[in-house]
Amino acid sequence: MISAESPILFSKACEMFILELTLRSWIHTEENKRRTLQKSDISTAITKSDQYDFLIDIVPRDEKKETGVGFPFFNTPGQFVKMI
Repeated sequence: MISAESPILFSKACEMFILELTLRSWIHTEENKRRTLQKSDISTAITKSDQYDFLIDIVPRDEKKETGVGFPFFNTPGQFVKMI
């Protein structure tokens, strides 16, 4: 059985966790002179802090997809077939 204080404690812990992660992400957003928080900012905040090592396998890293000049980028062969 869960005591009455447990949901309140977990709620506060989640609130503090989200606040801390958001503030660290916002610092990265401001470093890039932007006013909109992006997924890449959260990913960077996670990779820069040892405190969030447990999230490295869960949150995808910000990998830049390079495409050739004038050529579309296809993730799967099926995308090319749909285009034709």
